[in-house]
Amino acid sequence: KRLSTYIETRLSDGAKEIRFVKDEQGKERLEVQAALIAGMGGRLMIQIVKDSLVKFQTMDEFVLQPQSEIAKVREFVREIGYHIEKEDMILEDGKFYPMMKVVKGADGLNWSVNLPKWLMEKVEAGEWKESEVQEVFDEYGEHLLRGQHPTLSQYLQKERELYQGILKNLRQLDTVKSELRQQEIRQKLKMIDMGLEWFKHEMQ
Repeated sequence: KRLSTYIETRLSDGAKEIRFVKDEQGKERLEVQAALIAGMGGRLMIQIVKDSLVKFQTMDEFVLQPQSEIAKVREFVREIGYHIEKEDMILEDGKFYPMMKVVKGADGLNWSVNLPKWLMEKVEAGEWKESEVQEVFDEYGEHLLRGQHPTLSQYLQKERELYQGILKNLRQLDTVKSELRQQEIRQKLKMIDMGLEWFKHEMQ
């Protein structure tokens, strides 16, 4: 069955060829209400949205599936006045794919008030900084952590093994550069362990 009656395709650099049109009342609106951006790196994804920011900010929602620099994508979502409403992650052919539904507006939650008791105790005791908690949310996804998503647990365990191996190799080198890299890896491992900590507690 022909679909040209129902859909119109457009070859476009990002959203540049998506148009503003007038509705029956003569009001201008964007001809789409949602967007799906997938199968590319986070930096390119951010650039596509930036290049057509006015258009994206008129959409009700969009779905993002970045394949790199995912933390930067989550940060960017907040910066443009949206929030992640839902998140999922799958493992296929040995690769992990996170995806997020992004909607307009702040989520209305004060994350520092809505943290589980075990985490609040760590923050109050000074074991974890609030900035580190936000960094972990950006890196691994607040919804995935709060929901103790099993695929995220697999991802974190795999990342931990990877970075522990890198750190072991770096310890065999005695250079200033290797020491600086070791510091970076230790911080990365701390973030991973903070993520894994969510899977050790019963969520309310």
